[in-house]
Amino acid sequence: MSDQQRDRDEATGAATNAGGAETKDAGTGLPRPVSHTTRHAIVLDGRTWTYDVTVGTMTIDTAKVRPAASIFSVAYQVVDEDGEPDRARPVTFIFNGGPGSSTTFLLMGSVAPKRIVVPDAAPVPGAPYELADNMHTLLPTSDLVFIDAAGAGFSQIADKAKPELWSVDGDVKGFSAFIRRWLSANHRWNSPKYVLGESYGTTRGAALAYRLQQDGVALNGLVLISNILDYAFTLDTSDQFYVGYFPTYASVAQYHGRAGAGMSPEEHRARARAFANGPLRLALAMGASLDEGTKHDVARRYAELTGLDAQYVFDSDLRVTDMRFRKQLLRGDEKIVGRYDGRVAGYDLDRMSDEETFVVDDAFLDPAYSSLANAYLRDDLGWDGEEERRGFADFDWSATEPGKGWTWWHTQPEMTKSSWGRQIPFPNVVPDLAAAIAHSHTLKVLVGNGVYDLCTPFFQTEYDIDHLGLPAALRGNVAFTYYPAGHMLYSSERSLAKFAGDLARFYAADAAGLAEIDERPKPEQPNIAL
Repeated sequence: MSDQQRDRDEATGAATNAGGAETKDAGTGLPRPVSHTTRHAIVLDGRTWTYDVTVGTMTIDTAKVRPAASIFSVAYQVVDEDGEPDRARPVTFIFNGGPGSSTTFLLMGSVAPKRIVVPDAAPVPGAPYELADNMHTLLPTSDLVFIDAAGAGFSQIADKAKPELWSVDGDVKGFSAFIRRWLSANHRWNSPKYVLGESYGTTRGAALAYRLQQDGVALNGLVLISNILDYAFTLDTSDQFYVGYFPTYASVAQYHGRAGAGMSPEEHRARARAFANGPLRLALAMGASLDEGTKHDVARRYAELTGLDAQYVFDSDLRVTDMRFRKQLLRGDEKIVGRYDGRVAGYDLDRMSDEETFVVDDAFLDPAYSSLANAYLRDDLGWDGEEERRGFADFDWSATEPGKGWTWWHTQPEMTKSSWGRQIPFPNVVPDLAAAIAHSHTLKVLVGNGVYDLCTPFFQTEYDIDHLGLPAALRGNVAFTYYPAGHMLYSSERSLAKFAGDLARFYAADAAGLAEIDERPKPEQPNIAL
């Protein structure tokens, strides 16, 4: 670890103090910008990488409030023997989702030089937890900046700014403002720039790629993991909800030995994809017009692929929601499976309820990640702000009043096809991603998904990318990769190792060379006889 610590002022001229401790601005109640830098080293494949870690805050403005928020970040920059960063190196801006989430999980578990050590897909005991050098860090390829959303983690938000920043579009503008301020403060405007987002962070990331272009920043690459790009499918009145989830149900069932015996995971998923996009989609489209005999046939095949009871599927009208699947699959063992990672199995306090008592996998991981994040940031990296670290911003999920809840309306790019016009009441950022690629033909996109993720199903992501509407010449700008894990795909070290290798190849490739990275199987073509 480091034996050298140094404090530095931000390029904006804001004062810092020895441990990064916050001092409040009397006018806004927000802390004044502070930063604290420590020096560290990691040995990877026999080579020593020396890097600085800066924990600190920067303020951002909105159209109506200045300053609007104090944004906390953790920045890792490789330095030379003189202690200087290389401004020609790529820099990657990284965030979790929520919306309103801190970036604790990605910071502690993914591509930083340090990583939490916890059991994979199993209960995690209480503290103490181990923090180890991360042999799969992205640091040799790119400098890294992990960002907490406004009001989450150690980021703070002015009350008057909540109606703007706690919204789909305001959040995107806020992240753009922070990135641009960080580039200025660190003299990195001419560095290659990447964004890596997870979960709702993919919603933000796709829209942010387009927003940054409007604000004078063209990304070199975009990494989207555990994707949710169009919230329309989340309505369980939509047939696409059930089609999009089905191959994940089949994958989870095979993992637990309830289906797919004697087949490889790839073969079982191929059969699930074909059923979902064929018989199941057609049966659901028929609705009440589907005859009972055919419905029973579809239910039987559904059950064969997912391990559920055929009569249960029939009685569910072929429409099994994700929560019911998690409750039903292992009912005979008195267990439920995890939402974020279907490999996880845990116990529930009410077997007969459709709703789970708690999300078992999140209950295993969250306390460990949150506890060790506090210890790492405060004890190892020197952050001594008084505010408690928040896992999530404290808005009310059920509130519809701007500033109290999250505003889900989204303004799509010009010329987007929509009967609503440009403003829609939920985020669909597929047009934003398409516009970003069309505006910058060299923008490359890596789309990664865990095959056991019951929060953001991979088949739905494939559907969304198929509907970008890109010209044929630009469709190769997007590559798919898949991981034998769940939503936090890096929580499995085997999966993280693969992810690290995929990232290294992605950063080294140009947009025209992504075909060698793309793992998506060629979709079956329908037999359309007219």
